[in-house]
Amino acid sequence: MTNDAHETGGLLPDGLLRDGPDGPDTSGFGLLDLFTARYDVLARLLDRESKQLLDTEFGISLVEWRILSALSVRGGMTIGDLAKMSGFDKSQISRAATLLENAGSIGRVDSPSDGRSAIIDLTDDGRDRYDRMIPVVRERNRRLLSLFAPAEREQAYRMIDTLTTYLRDRMDRP
Repeated sequence: MTNDAHETGGLLPDGLLRDGPDGPDTSGFGLLDLFTARYDVLARLLDRESKQLLDTEFGISLVEWRILSALSVRGGMTIGDLAKMSGFDKSQISRAATLLENAGSIGRVDSPSDGRSAIIDLTDDGRDRYDRMIPVVRERNRRLLSLFAPAEREQAYRMIDTLTTYLRDRMDRP
């Protein structure tokens, strides 16, 4: 029996806890039983809430926020490095970087190792902008994480890291 009737999860699909020779028995899974479908719903809801928060509070897009936050942590990076780190396409990063540059939040310099690419980094204005935003973003994350016990939070982070590493490795294969 599948659980397609439920929209928000909550019920474990039949076969999830039964391992066969190749892992969980997913043969009876319906659409909303599929891990990828559930994760996709969650990711879209989180993105939608993030976009609304960032637009309402700061007039900035999710991609622009990810650029500001990545540069605040790592310093200067290329568009390609930002795309790889964030999971956004290079074209999305490039468009958002242009908006941030026009707003005075980032600057570009030619890459010393590759004359074809540029290194982008935060300006003082960009750093100030990030510093105003991060407390609000941290509070949102605190609110979401408070739904789980400490052990569940640790497990969730480990699971996300495992899946991210697995998928990046698969995507990097020829």
